[in-house]
Amino acid sequence: MTKRTDILIIGGGMAGLTCALEIPEEYEVTILSKIGLPTGSTYLAQGGLAAVTSREDSFEQHLRDTQKAGAGMVDETVAREIITMGPDLVNTLSSWGIRLEGANGDGGGMEGGHSFRRVLHYFDQTGRFISEHLADECRKRNNITIIEGAFAINLITASREALSLLQKGCDRCLGAYVLIKEDVVTFLARETVLATGGAGKTYRYTSNQDSSTGDGIAMAFRAGLPVRNMEFYQFHPTCLFHPDKRNFLITEALRGEGARLINKDGKRFMEYYDPEQMELAPRDIVARAIDSEMKNYGTDHMLLDATHLSKTFLEEHFPEVTSGVASVGIEPWKDPIPIVPAAHYCVGGVVAATDGATEMTGLRVIGEAASTGFHGANRLGSNSLLEAGVMGMLCARSLGNGPASRIEALEVRGWSFGRAEPLEESVLVDHSWASLRSVMWDYVGIVKTDKRLRRALRLLDVLAEEVEEDYWTLLPTVEQLELRNLTTVARVIVRSALKRRESVGLHYLMDCPHTSHIKTNTVLKINM
Repeated sequence: MTKRTDILIIGGGMAGLTCALEIPEEYEVTILSKIGLPTGSTYLAQGGLAAVTSREDSFEQHLRDTQKAGAGMVDETVAREIITMGPDLVNTLSSWGIRLEGANGDGGGMEGGHSFRRVLHYFDQTGRFISEHLADECRKRNNITIIEGAFAINLITASREALSLLQKGCDRCLGAYVLIKEDVVTFLARETVLATGGAGKTYRYTSNQDSSTGDGIAMAFRAGLPVRNMEFYQFHPTCLFHPDKRNFLITEALRGEGARLINKDGKRFMEYYDPEQMELAPRDIVARAIDSEMKNYGTDHMLLDATHLSKTFLEEHFPEVTSGVASVGIEPWKDPIPIVPAAHYCVGGVVAATDGATEMTGLRVIGEAASTGFHGANRLGSNSLLEAGVMGMLCARSLGNGPASRIEALEVRGWSFGRAEPLEESVLVDHSWASLRSVMWDYVGIVKTDKRLRRALRLLDVLAEEVEEDYWTLLPTVEQLELRNLTTVARVIVRSALKRRESVGLHYLMDCPHTSHIKTNTVLKINM
């Protein structure tokens, strides 16, 4: 079966939905989401959206904070463009009924690395609030079709399916093969937008949803696009440590209101790592401090103490956190919260411009799946929603200036199942998934060594061969395809980490503990 659309958006987070809403209504837009909307990392974002809305704040100060957090690797031109579009994004969201606290310049929240209270929020449910409104708004538009339960397998490219469309050796994206239930549908589009988010499920502990499996990054990489700085994977310092609630985030805003990190002896330990900023130091510093304390004490978690804040204050300002930890028997106004660092945000991604443009005609990548240079070597808290929204707007405006030439008459090969057989033993996928996440957590975590990285790559190479064999011999399932994408992304992360011979931002390599004076990007392509 073949379906055609003007714009195909793969992903239903803030970047994809904002893009869809900003595209002129004369274009037919199809949104594919592998799970039901609202979804994605946007939905789980508790903290907020960083934007300059107060006269006392400034774009230059926000830029300096972003550069400082990014350890000198922020692309200033890109950062300035995204930051200065913050007010435009806030106004656009407001026009859709998404009004955030602090948007009128009356004081947002404070997070680590920021020098001003510029984090706009809706209690500690900002992401859910934004996601629900964006999804509802998309459903009202006659030109937008949302298909849930749709898993994009591979991009369709001219180099493989329509050589006549190649121009000057530049490949072109024609759409994607998409698994819907047990059928693979061919989606053809003038323009394809990847807004698929990150790959937190590469690691054992993550704040991301189970669907965060690096699908877009893996698809783009397999199609020959360059990916950049994948060694910079941000670990959020405070994810709830509890067997019944493994990916529950404890927002950084709680530390912004005075919550303190303590060890099992009740000692506040950030004074040994960053005495000036303490708990409000950038995330890489806080995460490494917690990791160091865990290793020093031989424990698998640390504690976040908010007991000096009243029950009323916590319930009014942090209802999501309070109810979440209370659901597993922790009363945060009485008991410190057990926490562990968890994979949170993929700073690297597919090389893309601020409007999502890539080196492949007809393909754009926006949001967390993209690498624009905005975050440098470490993302400043709450800059992710800012980037996602701005990139969605810029992408839509660029597409509105005229998508690529029509492809209505184009025909490409449909998906062939060949002699593929059903997967009869799910334990094969389950065990491979567990092995991959253990390897990444144990060998490619917050602190790395060359020996661990080389061992990880050897183990992942063997796993990748098995996964690829299954891909070609078994009927496709979501679980199997997600494992394939995770394996692709994990190997890229390890290879990128081995290439960077320094410690900078989120990449801390014990064999090369110092920062290089030469700021270079780590770029990988499939043929490298």
